[in-house]
Amino acid sequence: MALTAREWLLLPEDEQQRRKNELSPHECFLLRTDLEYIHFSEEEKKNISPEKKEAFLHPKERTEEEKEEFNQKCKEIFKRLSEEAKNKL
Repeated sequence: MALTAREWLLLPEDEQQRRKNELSPHECFLLRTDLEYIHFSEEEKKNISPEKKEAFLHPKERTEEEKEEFNQKCKEIFKRLSEEAKNKL
């Protein structure tokens, strides 16, 4: 099994450097986009609980209803911010 971006993020820094070539182009893309703002300290990597590690490595997939609800909230926020910006002009 190939190394995933999430697995790579949990490796110690020296091992990340050694194993970076094991990442597929898609996993590299995920590191630059979806996982761009996730940074663990070496201490956090060492002390992560098995439960948190499992939750990070295998995040819960959202249902279609959850995705739709999230998108609707985003639209409402964007609409409100647009209206606030117009009112300031």
